[in-house]
Amino acid sequence: MAERGIGERLRNAREARGLSLDEIEAATRIRRRYLEALEAEAFGELPGSAYARGFLRVYASYLGLPADELIGLYPDLRAGPAVSHGAPVEVRITPATPPSRARRVITAIAAVLILGLVGLAYMLYGQIRQFAQTPPAAAPVAPSPARVGPGTPGRTLAARQSPSSQPAQPPQQPAAAPPAPPAPAAPAPTAPGALTSPLRMVVVATDRSWVRTVADGVTVYEGFLSAGDRQVWEARRQITIRIGNASALDVTVNGHALGRLGKPGDVVDRTFIATASTPARP
Repeated sequence: MAERGIGERLRNAREARGLSLDEIEAATRIRRRYLEALEAEAFGELPGSAYARGFLRVYASYLGLPADELIGLYPDLRAGPAVSHGAPVEVRITPATPPSRARRVITAIAAVLILGLVGLAYMLYGQIRQFAQTPPAAAPVAPSPARVGPGTPGRTLAARQSPSSQPAQPPQQPAAAPPAPPAPAAPAPTAPGALTSPLRMVVVATDRSWVRTVADGVTVYEGFLSAGDRQVWEARRQITIRIGNASALDVTVNGHALGRLGKPGDVVDRTFIATASTPARP
């Protein structure tokens, strides 16, 4: 090849004259490594095309070779080395494997369960949050003297006072007048009137609800009641109950069936106060 001929001719001429590279370096002032690059045709190790041609001309002239002829064989490196473009590489794209039917069913069931748990937790949180709020002041159930009759379990204090403690009243009718006929018994009330001590409250749950009960200033129950649960609480003076789902409990106080105290989802506070004590037996 022409490119190989430059190095071979330089090396053969130098060896024919019995010269070493060190001697030629001292005579031509060209560094030894550049002389070796010319003989090895490693033209990329030379400082540049112009320097390489100048070194080649001086080296060839020193050895008695035709410099112009060798320079004509010198390759033009200004275009840079050729870049080899390899063959295109085929990249295979494998589609993802679709999930199996069983996996999709399990994923859907898990999603439904998670949504159900979130909904239940939200409902319970709403009830607990309502109970955490300060309950409004509930007016106690005041006794109603008009509801006290012969068959009424509760009695007012005024009805049980002894005749000796009553002030003397002038007669309103002549002594000979017949007594007035007794008043008819009042119908069963929806809420107790005058309550005697001790107070006894019975609740039966028909649905799930949060309940808090305070008896004589002490919290005796706070938590959830489920359908079928039954609780009984007693107090000497006062019972206060707070229900998160008013339609979930049937309430009875001292034998008076109050039924359900509100609609589904209503938060109800009720306070029951004993207005009198049970009379002592003779």
